[in-house]
Amino acid sequence: MSAPTGGLAPAELLQVAGDLVEWVGGRVGYLALGRTRVSVHVDSQADAEHLARLLSLGEVTEYPPEDHARGFTVWSSMSGVEPRFAVHYSGELVRPVRAFPPVEPWWDDLDDRPSDGAEAA
Repeated sequence: MSAPTGGLAPAELLQVAGDLVEWVGGRVGYLALGRTRVSVHVDSQADAEHLARLLSLGEVTEYPPEDHARGFTVWSSMSGVEPRFAVHYSGELVRPVRAFPPVEPWWDDLDDRPSDGAEAA
């Protein structure tokens, strides 16, 4: 089965979702799957941050409680990356709430420096 334009094949998407559930030992409230998005709803901040770190989720948004809804926090991937990932947690938070943006390898900067012909020892 081929992937629809802009998304993963359904079998690939289900495999990714299964991996996320396994990474937190099955402690997932529920999953929401879309053609280009996987959202995981977990029951603990530790599991949310664990998934956010493994997925390099660099954005954190906190939604305060309102009269008609509980508050919750969402860790999400940067825009332009597909599939998009989001991890949701709606319990009490222990501060600080951290994001885990992708880290560029330190050696990527080496190509940008002008060379004087000498090599570092």
